[in-house]
Amino acid sequence: MVTKLDLESFFNSDAVALPRGGFEDSKEDFGGYLDRVFEGYLSQLDLLNDPIFPELASFVKASKARVEEFAVSISTSVRHYLGGNPLAAYEAIDLLFQNLELRKFITDLSTETSPINLSDPFSVLRSSIFHPAFYRIRSEINGFVDPDRGDIFHVPFQKRRLVGNQRYSIPGLPCLYLGSSVWICWEELHRPAFDSVWVSRFRLAAPIKILDFQFSPQHAWRIFDALHKGAPNAIDHTSEQALKVRFGIDFLKSYILCWPVIASCSIRSASRAGSFCPEYIVPQMLLQWVTRKEEVDGIRYFSVRTPSGAPYVYAHSNLVFPARTYSSSGYCGFLTKTFSLTEPFSWELLEATNLGEKRVLPDQSPNRFAFVQASRDLLLGYSQTAFSLIEDKLEEIEKKPNCSRSISEIENK
Repeated sequence: MVTKLDLESFFNSDAVALPRGGFEDSKEDFGGYLDRVFEGYLSQLDLLNDPIFPELASFVKASKARVEEFAVSISTSVRHYLGGNPLAAYEAIDLLFQNLELRKFITDLSTETSPINLSDPFSVLRSSIFHPAFYRIRSEINGFVDPDRGDIFHVPFQKRRLVGNQRYSIPGLPCLYLGSSVWICWEELHRPAFDSVWVSRFRLAAPIKILDFQFSPQHAWRIFDALHKGAPNAIDHTSEQALKVRFGIDFLKSYILCWPVIASCSIRSASRAGSFCPEYIVPQMLLQWVTRKEEVDGIRYFSVRTPSGAPYVYAHSNLVFPARTYSSSGYCGFLTKTFSLTEPFSWELLEATNLGEKRVLPDQSPNRFAFVQASRDLLLGYSQTAFSLIEDKLEEIEKKPNCSRSISEIENK
């Protein structure tokens, strides 16, 4: 007898969970690996039948052929790329994106205008999704003395030869990479020594739009489930009502359709050897699509360096913003106007600094509700770490006069 899956079981099943690993190019090509991943996902779709949400079963039945087409398009695109035809690869991906329903994945970001309200239980989640803080770190032992804001911004155009091959990085295209926490920035740089780290806090100087792939399947389900159950005893339901508009049943339907794309962009790299990584083909083409269409300003995506299935909603996402305007030197005019940032501070200086002010209250920072995997056995609350303390100090610095400014503002003085 075939066991049917409710939504919770479906989104938390091994075949649906992300990020994924297990690709070994010595055993199969990347196209074949994706075929296996998609086959497992499609088999789970056949089992999805939640009695609480019966409309999903009929939706899946009506949509499975489209999901199969999307999966074939991605595998075909990858094979074109591996066969030396990147133009055909992009054309296949471009056609796929035109047919996808991405509306539910576009998020408007702006600076927070009101503090988190604990009478509104979903206020923390709303703030982290729509009004996040951003961070960026650099790790340099030599040649990085007394850096300024430009040193921690995107690679300047005159040094674009330094832009290499990464998950969301087109070689030679300067992009601004940010993290939702100091911790995830540190993880993405493979845990550099703290005495080599410089860190800045970024905030938005103007609203922007992003393609929002920050939620793994497990987290997408948790958010939907929490909102569906609601908080009946809450005093304030403002954030709950706002989030339900975004993360209702239609969001899950869009997620089910878009899963092959999200999965293709969320494969852990098995090896850092060599200059080419097949796991980066699809996310790099997605970034190329963003730069060409200009419907959004960047992409937010969950890290593949954190375990799948863990209770991580906050502090675990990254963002990439490709340059929009170009010149022979300097920085993107659009990005320099869009972000204000503190000067980079050395980790050691921040640790040694007592700002003489009241620290940010625990309920004012969404990252304080995060967890980090300190080791295979130890899960820590984010507020128990030095990363949280560094973020608090940076926020205090940001509030001081002239301590958070855009590069455009400084250049125009």
